[in-house]
Amino acid sequence: MERKTVLVIGDSVSIHYGPFLKEMIKSKYNFDRISEIVDGDLDKPVGANAGDSKMVLEYLKDEYNKGTTYNILLLNCGLHDIRIDRVTKQIQVMEWEYEENLNIISDLALKMSERVMWITTTPVLDAIHNRRNEGFIRYNKDVILYNSIAENIMGKYQISCVDIYTFTNNLGDDIYSDHVHFKESVQALQGAFIAGHLFCNR
Repeated sequence: MERKTVLVIGDSVSIHYGPFLKEMIKSKYNFDRISEIVDGDLDKPVGANAGDSKMVLEYLKDEYNKGTTYNILLLNCGLHDIRIDRVTKQIQVMEWEYEENLNIISDLALKMSERVMWITTTPVLDAIHNRRNEGFIRYNKDVILYNSIAENIMGKYQISCVDIYTFTNNLGDDIYSDHVHFKESVQALQGAFIAGHLFCNR
C-alpha cells in the first residue's frame, strides 16, 4: 500500500515542531511542507512560513486551480493574523475577515484533501512578547478569540481540531526561546502531541 503524505501548511511554530513530527510519524506517513525555504527571520512569512489566513487562502486557491490534491492536510494560521501594528494599533486581520478566510480555506481544503486537520494557534505570553521595543505586538486574548473562531468553523465543516494551544499552555511559562517561539524540548512535545492525533483520528 502506498504511504500517505502529511502536508503541513502553518506558521513558524510549525517549522520548529515539524522535524520532530516528521520523525515520529515516519513509520506510517511521509512528511512534507509547502516549501523547504526557511527565512532566518521567523517573523517574515516566506517559504515554509505560510503567514496569515489571507496568505494561506491565496496559496490554496492557486493550488486548487492547478488541480492539486493531498492525502492529509495539517492546517494552521492565526499567529500572524493577530499581529498588531505598534504605531497604528491596527490588527493585521480583523475578526470578520479571519472568519471569512477560514470558511473558504475549509471548503477548499476538504475539496482538495482526503483528510484535513486544524492545528490551533499557540499561546502568547504578553509580558514576554510585548517587552520588545520594536516590531509588532500580540495579546493572548486575541489568540483565544481567534482560536474560538477557528474551532467553531472547523466544527461546522466537521474538521478535526488539534488543540495545541491548551496542550502548550499547560506546560507552564518557562517554555519560550524568544518572544513567541518555544524551546526545543517543547517543540518535541508539540510534535508528539500532533503525531498522536494523526495516529488516533483516522
